[in-house]
Amino acid sequence: MQKLIEKLLRKLNVVFVSSLAVLMIVGLSGINYVLAGNTSTQSASTAAATTITVVGKVADTAITTITFPEGAASATVSNPYNDVDTVSDAQVLHATTSEPVVRLKNTSGGALNISLSISSWTGTIAASEGYALSDPATTTTSTVTDSNLSTDGTDGLSPVATGVSVGAASYKALYLELILSSSAGATGTSTLTVLGES
Repeated sequence: MQKLIEKLLRKLNVVFVSSLAVLMIVGLSGINYVLAGNTSTQSASTAAATTITVVGKVADTAITTITFPEGAASATVSNPYNDVDTVSDAQVLHATTSEPVVRLKNTSGGALNISLSISSWTGTIAASEGYALSDPATTTTSTVTDSNLSTDGTDGLSPVATGVSVGAASYKALYLELILSSSAGATGTSTLTVLGES
C-alpha cells in the first residue's frame, strides 16, 4: 500500500510540475502580447489675431463669408461678394471704378503688416487664387495677380506676407480672384485668415 501511495505521489508531483511549467510558459508568453504605447499624437494651436477685422465695403459690419459665383471649368472668377454687401454689390475690377470684395480694418493701436493665409480648397475646385490690396479710396484696381495666394488651390504658400502695412484705425481694400479647376460640376470651400503683425 505504501508503494502504491509513493507511486501516486510521484505521478501527482510530475503532473503538478508539468502544470506549473505550462502556467509559466502561458504567463511568459502572455507578456509578449502586452504592448506598451510608444507613440502619442501631438497638437498645438496659436490664438487667432483679432486686431484686423474683415468688414463690408462701406459698413464696419464683420463679414463671415466670401462667395465666388459659379463659373465654367477653368474660368477666372473675379466678382466675389460678401454676406454683408451681398451679390448685388460684388467686387469690381476696373481701371476707374474698381470696388473690393471686403475691407480690412486695423483695430489695434499701431501699424500692422498684413499676411494672408488660406486653407486648401476642398473638392478640387480651385486651380489657383490671387489677391490685391490697395487703399479703399483707390478705384483703379483692374487686375489681380492670379497665383500669389495659392498656385494650386492648396495652402502651400500660406501664410503670404503681402508687404502691405495698414495704420492704426485704418483700412485696406482686399480684392480676390479665383481660377477654377478643369473639373466640371465641382464645389468647394476654403478659409481665408487675415493676420496682422507689428
